[in-house]
Amino acid sequence: MQIDEPAFLGNKLKRETTLVDEGGKEFSLSDFLGKPMILLLSYYGCDGTCPAMNENLAKVLGQMERFRIGQDYRVLSVSFDKRDTVQSAAEFLKKSGEASRQFQDGWRHAVLQGGDKEIEEFASSVGFRFFWSRADKTFLHPNVLVFLTPEGRVARYIYGTRMDAKAVELALTDADWDRIASSSSMFDIMTGVCYSFNYAEGRYQLNYSLIIGLGSLLMGLALMGLGALAFRKRMEGGTHA
Repeated sequence: MQIDEPAFLGNKLKRETTLVDEGGKEFSLSDFLGKPMILLLSYYGCDGTCPAMNENLAKVLGQMERFRIGQDYRVLSVSFDKRDTVQSAAEFLKKSGEASRQFQDGWRHAVLQGGDKEIEEFASSVGFRFFWSRADKTFLHPNVLVFLTPEGRVARYIYGTRMDAKAVELALTDADWDRIASSSSMFDIMTGVCYSFNYAEGRYQLNYSLIIGLGSLLMGLALMGLGALAFRKRMEGGTHA
């Protein structure tokens, strides 16, 4: 169920996609953009990984210090099951625990309007595939967080098994790179530059090649400075003699 990430990174979702949240309020995807977004595709009849993913994400968000939900980013859980309704979304929110309900100002649980075609199109736009297993009587699907830019483009994927506060913060930094690039905060700039995503391992790591290159540059400049200082002192000594 792995997503072909290189094929979908940068893909732009349809901003006019219509959804209805757990309170019955209709909105379009564009209404919820404007900030980086964490998209979590689930189905509300699930009694296993879907509520666990939502609850684990809520716990991770509670551990984050750099960004605040609603103010710096938003979260959107969307069902890919055509049988789901506003009522099942509200029930799912209760089932996923108190942790996610504390973030309701910046987190919506929604269903798509338009039936099978709309659901398939929305899921396919981020490379998310799913199918119903008659034997198990459940949907088989990837457990993944999709990070979107403020314009609605796919910026990063993080799978549920690798969900932690640091990884989520770095993925949000990737998703909001336009802001980081024009930021006056040295911390934001260095965070965005010094970490890179390792596709083979599916996690963030220090950008060792950049750090080694920067260290070599600084060492070279230091040696040049010492050499220039030594030469100056030798010249001054020769003049005094």
